[in-house]
Amino acid sequence: MKGKHIESNNINVNFKIKSMKLKNEIRIILSFLLVTIVLLVSSCVDGFKENEVFSSSVRNTTLQSPDSIVFATSTTNDTLLTISWPVVFGAGGYQFSLYKVDDPANPVAVGTVNQDVDGCTTTRALLPDTKYQAVVKTLGNKTYNNKDALAATVAPYSTYVPANATIPSGTDLFTYFTANPIPTSTATMVYQLVAGGTYTMTGNIPTGLVNITFRGDKITHPIITMSSGVFISDGGGFNLSTIDFDCSSFTGSGLITFNSTLNTTAPTYLTAWPGMMVSSPVTVKSCKITGLAYPLIYDNGMKYALSSLLINDCIIGQNTLTATLINDAGGLIKDLTLTNSTFYNVQAATGGYLLRYLNSMNVMKITGSGWATSSETLSNCTFWQMYTSSKIANYSGMSQSYNKLTVLKDIFVDTGSQRVIRDLTINSTMARNIGYNSYWFGGMFASLEIATGYDTSSTVIMTDPQLKDPANANFTVQGAAQISAKTGDPRWLP
Repeated sequence: MKGKHIESNNINVNFKIKSMKLKNEIRIILSFLLVTIVLLVSSCVDGFKENEVFSSSVRNTTLQSPDSIVFATSTTNDTLLTISWPVVFGAGGYQFSLYKVDDPANPVAVGTVNQDVDGCTTTRALLPDTKYQAVVKTLGNKTYNNKDALAATVAPYSTYVPANATIPSGTDLFTYFTANPIPTSTATMVYQLVAGGTYTMTGNIPTGLVNITFRGDKITHPIITMSSGVFISDGGGFNLSTIDFDCSSFTGSGLITFNSTLNTTAPTYLTAWPGMMVSSPVTVKSCKITGLAYPLIYDNGMKYALSSLLINDCIIGQNTLTATLINDAGGLIKDLTLTNSTFYNVQAATGGYLLRYLNSMNVMKITGSGWATSSETLSNCTFWQMYTSSKIANYSGMSQSYNKLTVLKDIFVDTGSQRVIRDLTINSTMARNIGYNSYWFGGMFASLEIATGYDTSSTVIMTDPQLKDPANANFTVQGAAQISAKTGDPRWLP
């Protein structure tokens, strides 16, 4: 019995010893894991704290700035730029700046200048067609007696789509594209005009179904002197950017014209409608157009349905008594946006329209398009002497609840025969967002704009915008109420 008792005690002792060893091993493993996790977390959260853990041997040194800068955008958000750089061991942080350098002599800061960044990455807002320059400087670390880098690392970044070709100054574009026809392409073809260059256009340039961009320079626009030629699209997207057009001698159907023969074999031809859906955008950005006696956009009276037309940051000057500016008399534009722009006419037009669609047309009648809504947006624009004795719009088929009209912070002077909102709303109950507009006609407030019950926003500005010298294309706003509310084309605000 005693032997059995001793054996039992030995088993218990051995079990306790093994248990204690196991617990110690577990404690060691857990301690190791904990240290590892702490190091990983600290390295992920804070770039320069990682250096303190792993690079304490870098001491009493004047540091160098990072040897590279990396730029990245998200596939879901191309308006946010992420900037990162490699760790500099022994650093106490970094100093970061980002500049827009479209004009290298006058850089414009994006966000905080010389921002202290506690890590190796930061973000900034991003704009299309813009040149940037990032500046990163390594900061010292007092703990290790390390000093700031003597110089920063500088790296360029651009959101410009690379050009397929650069056309030399002095070129007749008609001659150039006769010798170098636009190739068939599923990608956008970009043609670059040189800064400050001078060009002529003496004949038609067919662009087919290809999406086309003609691009100048933001700071020094090239100038195209138009004569008898127009850009002719079969239904591809079309973009003009940072170019000036002298149309004083121009004769043609419309600056941007759609082919009078529909391409029935095109992928975007809708046989059920039937007609052509222009699914890629048409845009005119940061352009100055003067002396225009013909339409800016013309569909040749054919069934073209444009998915969108954007005119932004432009000055468009007409010289006509009757020409419609945006003439889609055979179809329509699903979403029209005029913003931050000036529209004027050196003549007091007695006919024509700012905007014209086929009167019976709306998006629901375009079978096969999949479109369920449409819109017209006029925001922060200045209009002077546009269609003084005629309607500003003629598109009665858009009088639908799914069509939304937005007219915000615009200045209308001697425009639209005192019925701007009435004609834009088509005497309908379409959805609308209207506010802070000025209506001035014949030297007084255009009271019919509110008397007829169309602008009921209660934010109408009833005072004179006091445009400085509109007859000479100076539309600087001097009216206190308009300046306070920041209305009209922003370029004319003091």
